[in-house]
Amino acid sequence: MPGHVPVLVREAVRFLVTDPEGIYLDATLGRAGHSRELVAALGGEARVIAMDCDPAAVERASADPPAPPPRFTPVRGRFSEVESVLDRLHVPAVDGILADLGISSDQLDDPSRGLSFAAEGPLDMRLDPTRPETADAFLRSADDRTLERVLWEYGELPRARAAARVIRRALSEHEPLTTHALRRALEPLYPGPARPRRLAQAFQAIRIAVNREIDELAALLEAAGRVIRPGGVLCVIAYHSLEDRLVKNTFRPPLPMDVWVEREPGPWEPLTKKPVRPSENEIHENPRAASARLRAARRKESLP
Repeated sequence: MPGHVPVLVREAVRFLVTDPEGIYLDATLGRAGHSRELVAALGGEARVIAMDCDPAAVERASADPPAPPPRFTPVRGRFSEVESVLDRLHVPAVDGILADLGISSDQLDDPSRGLSFAAEGPLDMRLDPTRPETADAFLRSADDRTLERVLWEYGELPRARAAARVIRRALSEHEPLTTHALRRALEPLYPGPARPRRLAQAFQAIRIAVNREIDELAALLEAAGRVIRPGGVLCVIAYHSLEDRLVKNTFRPPLPMDVWVEREPGPWEPLTKKPVRPSENEIHENPRAASARLRAARRKESLP
């Protein structure tokens, strides 16, 4: 797609492809950048299934697919639905799964989504528009402690308690709350050059909560151990520490507190000792890639 730059695409495809004629799942279709590169790297009998919770992404890929069916199949679904999606397609197992956890530029730049403080719009933030609760509704239903925890845990936002208070005040003054109303409420807490970063952290935290992104990621990581064939690869591109820590601990569970207790063997053999980061050139071409961290692991042939 013109203007679309998929993040760490060469690295992801290099880790992912173990069988050039295999079946692969792109769990985050988006603008189909990774899917197109994956299709190009595979043989004529291979198949790429591309999943997204956003119906707009599926419609776009259906209108302009990287390859004709059955080589490419776009389908709507959330991470937590990956097994049911594959069941519907009569695919018992795949050779690899790729998940790019970043939101697409289309979603971020669309004011009607309310994902960015840059443009005025409704405070919606749903990546899947069929979810019942918008960001405005979530903020109104959350108690103060929940809101503070969301801002701190999901956004790593300093002064989270004060931020929760000013958001609560803004909610009482605006019906409904908009992106710029939320921005104006938060700005006095974060003066100086750090302000844009703090606003981005607050918006990120609310978005993660609204879309239950951590729960969805955990569901995908668990399901991947069942649907990826032995020898196949799971490749995940994360953009903040909470996501990355969950992926890291899935691939290599942390040692128990008692070092004399043997660690429970997991189904994964890590292929990346440290996360792979974008090059300076890639970040220059696509500044939104700066925080990306790629980890990959191979499904073990058998467990001890």
